[in-house]
Amino acid sequence: MKKIVIAMLFTIFFGCQNQTFYEEEVNKNDDLLEFLLIETKSFLDEKPTHTHQDINAVLKNQNSQKPFAVIVTCSDSRVSPEILFDQGIGDLFVIRNAGNLISDIDMGSIEYAIEHLDTKLIIVLGHTECGAIKAYLGDKKDDYKKHLSHKIKTIANENEQKKIKKPKDLNSCIIANIMHSKKS
Repeated sequence: MKKIVIAMLFTIFFGCQNQTFYEEEVNKNDDLLEFLLIETKSFLDEKPTHTHQDINAVLKNQNSQKPFAVIVTCSDSRVSPEILFDQGIGDLFVIRNAGNLISDIDMGSIEYAIEHLDTKLIIVLGHTECGAIKAYLGDKKDDYKKHLSHKIKTIANENEQKKIKKPKDLNSCIIANIMHSKKS
């Protein structure tokens, strides 16, 4: 069965009103992406349904889980996939880290979701005003502590960053980072 891989950029201005989607491979018979887009629209229209967000959802999922999508996203507090996609407990397998980078550890989590939970959809969800990308673009790269410095070096070594026509443009760098993570 084909897995769907999508990269997304949410623009965080006045309630996430703008979205850009970059698609690599979509199985036309699978409506999971369409479902998430409809649910995202309910969030954007300020009419969320808040599905599966109660004690019954906890009890239903206590012995097993079957999330239909893996979301790799930034740790930024403004980017909460369960809220943005109007999903609840057990619906999404979320991997969060600054800059939505995919390390070997993160890839292990993705593989687990695909192989053991039968997850069909993988989304790399980036956002505007990403602090990790801002740190990468900043002038004080050498002032960061060891681990953040490692993230900055990782972003700097992405082939997609090296191909940008305007290398200091924040949004171009964010999109390049998403595209890199999508290829991981």
